[in-house]
Amino acid sequence: MSSDTPSSPPLRTKVLFGAVWMIATRWSHRLLGLISTMILARLLMPEDFGLVATVVAAVAIMDGFFDFGFDLALIRDQSAGRAEFDAVWTLRFLKALLFGGLLMASSPWIADYAQAPEVVNISLIMGLGIAFKGLENIGVVVFQKELQFDRLFRFRLFPRLIGVAATIGLALWLRSYWAIVLGSLSRYICEVLFSYWMSDYRPRFRITGMGKLWHFSRWILVNNVSRQLFNAIDRFTLAGLVSKRDLGYYTVSADVASTVTVDLMGPAGSALVPGYAKLQDEPARLRSAFLISTAVFIALITPASIGVWCLAPELTAVLLGDQWHAAAPIIGLFALVWLFYAIAENLGKFMTMSGMQDKAALIGLGRTALFLALFYPLFQWGGITAPIVLKLSLSVLEMIVLFSWCSHRLALPLPALPGMLWRPAAAAGAMALALTYLPLPSEFPTLATLVVKSGLGALVYTLVSLVLWLLSGRPAGLEAALTSLIVHRRAEPGAVS
Repeated sequence: MSSDTPSSPPLRTKVLFGAVWMIATRWSHRLLGLISTMILARLLMPEDFGLVATVVAAVAIMDGFFDFGFDLALIRDQSAGRAEFDAVWTLRFLKALLFGGLLMASSPWIADYAQAPEVVNISLIMGLGIAFKGLENIGVVVFQKELQFDRLFRFRLFPRLIGVAATIGLALWLRSYWAIVLGSLSRYICEVLFSYWMSDYRPRFRITGMGKLWHFSRWILVNNVSRQLFNAIDRFTLAGLVSKRDLGYYTVSADVASTVTVDLMGPAGSALVPGYAKLQDEPARLRSAFLISTAVFIALITPASIGVWCLAPELTAVLLGDQWHAAAPIIGLFALVWLFYAIAENLGKFMTMSGMQDKAALIGLGRTALFLALFYPLFQWGGITAPIVLKLSLSVLEMIVLFSWCSHRLALPLPALPGMLWRPAAAAGAMALALTYLPLPSEFPTLATLVVKSGLGALVYTLVSLVLWLLSGRPAGLEAALTSLIVHRRAEPGAVS
């Protein structure tokens, strides 16, 4: 049982600032990715993205079968020591060697399925990068375990910055898909080097100490397999069913929608993982933390996703350029997918950290099984957008099922989920109406239109949310958290009134 002392900030404050750092980490990370995408989309063709996407999808699927989730096990186990850390590093290294070798060995089959011989050489380079990344220092897990998110921010930012710079420089020089491949390799190398620079921990090869971690991680493996299949099997399957141009549209649309929605807001959920782990033996505080954090997360992710759905044409034109105009409706659909997918992922993290990892894994497995069974028939019937609608439907269903289990674990009433959803949904609906019927002249510049609509949407969502919060009796949520933070800051000694 944890206790807060005057010399250390309370857990709630640590988690709050951790969420801020995680959001800053992901925002900077994804902002760099977005800048890279904006530039590469103008230097490369959709077919180039389609070629790389074929290999990336294969990597994602394989990764699910090799991701044992031992990092989460180390975070959850407050007594984990050198034996467990060294054992996890050893397993990750061996996994990376096997993973990279399997990708290289299977490259001819992947190329044959995608009808793209270029995939062989792409797979060889990416396989080498994956194998080398297995050397990454396990000591960086301590940053998240001990809520040292400022150090995690620096560790993730610098290699990403170097990788983006390398990718853009190579694209200017080569004007081919090799810029993306070699840029990724440079990032892997930098991540390994920076991990040893940022952490003093020096791992040793060890095969003992894995028993108690495996008891927890076996269900993480099941969950990761199902999640990676759900996220990547559509892209890999489409590689053999549609043109590389259409696959490029599909892949880049999913990534852009993810970047400006779940990738921006998802870190807030990641920051809660160590907090949940520390509250396992305190039911009342765990219940309160779940209610507040889930309400805040939903209030953040909802306007981002609905905003992208409304502004997809303008976002596509500004971020990707005119040659990508056909991607706009796909970006809009994926924005809705990521809304419910992100909420479900957040609920799944809570279940994992509160002893229900087996149930979370089985629910994810059922979702993925349905997706695999229905994907091809729906594609034959509705084309490339049908799998996206299927993902949306299954994500909504998964969110409902996961929340029912969370409610059971915490003894919450069934109306708790609608209670968290209705205010963000109503405010987002008002925002969508304002964006849809905003009268702007047709000759208005696209960038100016995007800026004006984004500002208007944020203003409408904020005002409507505040009004509904006040009318509802000021319940716990984002508005209450921000109000409490402002009041706390103003009450601090030395604060300027």
